[in-house]
Amino acid sequence: MDSIMMNNIICGNSDELLDELIEQGIKFDLVLTDPPYNINKDFGNDSDCLSLEDFLNVTSERIVKLKKILTPNGSIIWFGIHDYIGYVQVTMYNAGLYYRRLNIWHYENGFSRSKKEPATHYEPFLWFSNHPKKWTYNVDEVRLPYKSTERLKSPVKYKGSDGSVKIWQPNPNGAMRGDIWDFPTLAGKRFAKEKTPHPTQKPESLITELLKAFCPMKDGKFCGTVLDPFHGSGTLGVCCEKLNSQGHSIKWIGIELEKKWCDVAQERLAKLRKETEERR
Repeated sequence: MDSIMMNNIICGNSDELLDELIEQGIKFDLVLTDPPYNINKDFGNDSDCLSLEDFLNVTSERIVKLKKILTPNGSIIWFGIHDYIGYVQVTMYNAGLYYRRLNIWHYENGFSRSKKEPATHYEPFLWFSNHPKKWTYNVDEVRLPYKSTERLKSPVKYKGSDGSVKIWQPNPNGAMRGDIWDFPTLAGKRFAKEKTPHPTQKPESLITELLKAFCPMKDGKFCGTVLDPFHGSGTLGVCCEKLNSQGHSIKWIGIELEKKWCDVAQERLAKLRKETEERR
């Protein structure tokens, strides 16, 4: 196979293409992906309706391959669903990856098709690193405004590790982000321009924030290499390109099995690149 080009969408089977990436020695600082959840979604194939045994075997094989293409300090961000996320977490442990956090994407505009159970307002996503002590997390790039200003008016005292009394000062850039990430789903008219027909499309706002949090930085700019082996409608590529148009230099690859979604992703990317070029 020819050398795989960066900043590109590849239409093909990720299970096979991961072998090509391993063979070519291409490494990634971040794997950020939203794979099939195995809940019978229609992606145009049977990838989301496997038996539990097949799902676990395929997931294990994929994670083992992904570990091989991570840089020494690289990370995997893996979206899942509460039904199976526990299985995926154990699989990552077994692959020799290191648990960092189970995060929650929380959205208030969820709904339920059944009155027999609560409405769904979240999706979990796992963060595992390739190294037990070294990884990228850009805490200052994803800070949030403090929710309360009252507690900022008076000094907050605490005891340091040496036993001395220290005074906490608020960070001028805001509070540290927690492990609950609040971003709306793409429901309603306000997201009409962003929404595609893809059944599990993630919002650009969420994916951009994750890139800011987990991409390496150099001289104040986001950089490094990012892979999405289940690229769907192309949101990761779009978000990387938008950041790059602001002076960053993220290299990325998106792999998608279905030509239908490859076409959607390519169309989004072409439109964005044209708009970016016209603004120059």
